[in-house]
Amino acid sequence: MKKIIFKALMVILCASALVGCSEKKTVGNEFVVKGKFTKITSPVIVYFTYEDDKGKSHKEEFISKNGEFEFKGSSFGSAASVFFMPYVEGFTEVNIDYLNKVGNLIGKLPFDKMKNFFLEGGTYEISGDNNLETATLETDSKSQDLFKEYSSQYKDLQEEYYQLKEKKHIADSIGSTDAKSTALAAQFKVKEKQFLDYPYEFAAKHPDSKISLLALNANLVDFDAEKLSKTVDGLSKEVKAGKMAKDLKGIAEKTIRNAIGKPAILFSLEDVNGVKKELAAYKGKFVLVDFWASWCGPCRAENPNVIKVYNKFKDKNFDIISVSIDHERNEWLKAVKEDKLPWLNLIDDQEYEKSTGKAYGVTFVPSNFLIDPAGNIVGKNLIGEALHDKVAEVTK
Repeated sequence: MKKIIFKALMVILCASALVGCSEKKTVGNEFVVKGKFTKITSPVIVYFTYEDDKGKSHKEEFISKNGEFEFKGSSFGSAASVFFMPYVEGFTEVNIDYLNKVGNLIGKLPFDKMKNFFLEGGTYEISGDNNLETATLETDSKSQDLFKEYSSQYKDLQEEYYQLKEKKHIADSIGSTDAKSTALAAQFKVKEKQFLDYPYEFAAKHPDSKISLLALNANLVDFDAEKLSKTVDGLSKEVKAGKMAKDLKGIAEKTIRNAIGKPAILFSLEDVNGVKKELAAYKGKFVLVDFWASWCGPCRAENPNVIKVYNKFKDKNFDIISVSIDHERNEWLKAVKEDKLPWLNLIDDQEYEKSTGKAYGVTFVPSNFLIDPAGNIVGKNLIGEALHDKVAEVTK
């Protein structure tokens, strides 16, 4: 009889705690992100951005009618964010028609706020009134404090660096040589080193944290390839197992492979008429291989400068090949015509793994490589006057 009573009691206890007992526990890289906001009483679209454990970017959405939402997935380790937008029936994505309809709704909630956090395997519960920025985040992830530390320090260094960079640019543009400008240049040099070294120092200090990968990935416009490669090698086995670590190592290796003095990688790509053209055909000339895209504002702004260089040096054994990383062929062709690019225009392979951009270690556009008649790289990422000066130097 006692056994029967005991079994019945256990059934009752388990039933009363069924919510806790039956909830699926996250395993490995699996996550659950939940939200509950008490003062959201009208529908909103909840957007959630992150990268999965294969390095693919995601932007998911959830229409919440009562301030509650839930997302599930898997992530090796990624910066994530949640933000709200007004919900308008019939619209599930942000476009111009949607934006025209939400004007009177924007002021009803702090839609300019978001919750940023580090996403890995685990459960995340976000709760508050209607403001994501001040909302509470409860999680079994152990990485949030370190993520806050990294984000805060990086943001401060970044702001100080770019403020000083702008001041120095102004001083340089007017040719200032007084004591104040000299002190500014020295101050900028110190801050530049702090800013550029911070990712490597952070990763060396935290080799067991996946946040180190975010730090190393944060500034791939101006980086030391040798230092990046060495730093990735110093990370823990688990951290190095993810796609981002392998990608960073690959970028470092390709940058080293395409360093000044190294032979340029040969390639064959389609021109505007769909005909394959080869870099090898330009051996014996100085040639600028210029990576760009129709959607890239800085690229389009730099094109007039590149045209000036072309016109000035085209009779001095100098030529240009533009390689577009566009995915929309018609947009590329339209931009070539609009910008009146008179040299050979090619479009890169649409499969990134096979692309010329990847082979050259291109992480941003505009990027370029100046190649000498022997086929060796003699200059990289030359913009503005630097391009004029380098082409003039090698063709004299």
